[in-house]
Amino acid sequence: MKNSINDTDVVRLADLNQVQFWCDGANWVPGSEILLQRDLVLIDSALDFPGCNAAFNLSEDSAEKPEDFIAKIKSFFSGRKQAFSLILRGHADKPIIEYCNNKNEFLVAEQPGMVLDSPVKVASVPVGARLYWVKNAKEIRDFGQIVSEAYLDLAYPEECSKGYFAHPKRVMNPYTIMAVVHLDGEPVSTAMAMLSHGIAGIYWVGTLKKVRERGLAEYVVGEVCNKAFNMGARKVILQASKFGEPIYLKMGFREFTRYPWFICSSE
Repeated sequence: MKNSINDTDVVRLADLNQVQFWCDGANWVPGSEILLQRDLVLIDSALDFPGCNAAFNLSEDSAEKPEDFIAKIKSFFSGRKQAFSLILRGHADKPIIEYCNNKNEFLVAEQPGMVLDSPVKVASVPVGARLYWVKNAKEIRDFGQIVSEAYLDLAYPEECSKGYFAHPKRVMNPYTIMAVVHLDGEPVSTAMAMLSHGIAGIYWVGTLKKVRERGLAEYVVGEVCNKAFNMGARKVILQASKFGEPIYLKMGFREFTRYPWFICSSE
């Protein structure tokens, strides 16, 4: 069966999909820099906010000391950014996580990595809602406007989240699914799926605060997940925010790991 894949592989593929998403997002913004250093991925975004500049470890068996690993990252960001995100893997980076905790690096979140094994039965369409698949520049800008307002609750400055969608030609590609839900004619809710490494990852889920708790997020995420499965994804994964986790559990997602997210100084 096409969806036959063990949990060990899910974890590895989810890590790779998440990093691919971050690299794609950096490429959406002119002037960004991505450095691949063996199993280390460093992203210096042209967007000047620590939540947009990040480091990832993809090593599965590194014997490198945590202090040397962190020093290498800080050397890259020194002179570029005052602070950066370090997104680690609860299943593979325990010594580095312990080191960051001991050094009192700022833990922003410990996002649950979650997986959906099969298509969902989409919830009934909320009253007044209509879903549109994003196909042109205007719809991408609508998508970005919703995200920029919704992500204020996650401490993302509006100009930064909106900046990812400022160049629609960079965003559109055949392996990314984007949907916007309109409510009574107004664009209010978004979700995106990016296909890579045989799976799909859900990103940029957002709903305007004034219309939350009406089932819009569950509706748009369900539709996007099912389209990803129809396009060949063997599993659908995501990293949940504190707002989204209860919704995803209700939909049938299950947790497979945690991703601690630190903000570190480059000094």
